[in-house]
Amino acid sequence: MKLFNLGKKEECSCQNRNENPNARILVLGACCKKSQDSYANVCQAVKELNLNEEVSNIGDNGMIASFGVMQTPALVIDKKVVTYGKLITCEDAKKFILDSGMVNG
Repeated sequence: MKLFNLGKKEECSCQNRNENPNARILVLGACCKKSQDSYANVCQAVKELNLNEEVSNIGDNGMIASFGVMQTPALVIDKKVVTYGKLITCEDAKKFILDSGMVNG
């Protein structure tokens, strides 16, 4: 008998993520709660802005390092890091997307 589920390995929620490095919008970081919440917030922002853009969630450490990012979560738009190291809210994501010029009008 295991007390308090000690020794029970939790499944990592980052196993089934959308990892497409060619997407225009990338959220770097996948396994921590802050990264998962940031990814959900960026997806919501894209939906609210009625964009037909894929949001990719990158968890590969080598790929994250290739952007020069040392702290996740990070948001990359058109291969440019726009924020890193803190939770990305839906409102923040919308601002970064609008500032990038991705939305016309």
